[in-house]
Amino acid sequence: MKKLGRIIISVSELMENLSQIDAYLSDDNEEYYSNVRKLIGNGIDFVVYKSGENNHFAPSRFIGYLHNDLITHFIKNNGKHGSRTTHAINKILGYTCEYDRNIDKEYLVFCKKYGIIPRKMIKRKRKFWILDNDSNTKYENEYYEGTKQQVLVNKYERNPRARKMCIQKYGCICNICQFDFQKQYGELGKDFIHVHHIIPISENKGRSYKVDYENDLIPVCPNCHAMLHRSNISIEALKDAVRKNRRNLH
Repeated sequence: MKKLGRIIISVSELMENLSQIDAYLSDDNEEYYSNVRKLIGNGIDFVVYKSGENNHFAPSRFIGYLHNDLITHFIKNNGKHGSRTTHAINKILGYTCEYDRNIDKEYLVFCKKYGIIPRKMIKRKRKFWILDNDSNTKYENEYYEGTKQQVLVNKYERNPRARKMCIQKYGCICNICQFDFQKQYGELGKDFIHVHHIIPISENKGRSYKVDYENDLIPVCPNCHAMLHRSNISIEALKDAVRKNRRNLH
């Protein structure tokens, strides 16, 4: 099991961990996506940085350790300590994180967008470091890859027979956008399709449950599968979005 890294000491190390947060947020792996949302919801002190046109929020206790990842972070009693990471980021950025009412409201909007449940703040307030334009430019112009990562946060067992029965019933055409891999790619695309769990397996918290392949599973293409997990949108809402966009294109 990978051990927790040392406390970060430079802007570049901070930027690398911001990139890791963004990578998890855009990952179509439902375990990564679920756990990074939990991570952000549990946070108290955040680095606020631009990702595209929007502010994103990275919790200090995660980004304060070098080359951190979700598996390592969620190990209990592994030595992580929020006051140490907060002190380190104060030192790196040259100022102390502070409460900001407008940024706190923006954080709650961000949580709603990504389906994040924010921690209830009773006796404490969330605090923020807000990256300036130079730092945001540095973040957007520098790219980090190659950090060794363990592949799975939690592996939830899928039942291959349930998947097979779902495909037999509904076929290998995307139930949302109607993409047909065999029609597009010929023999190479034959029998290829993703199967989406309408209620994510991770929500069962590791408990075994009986799968109803007709009502719990649905065949979707990888693109629609990614959109379902990325936006926390319902299947019918995504179908409507696809239909509406197609009408607008014609």
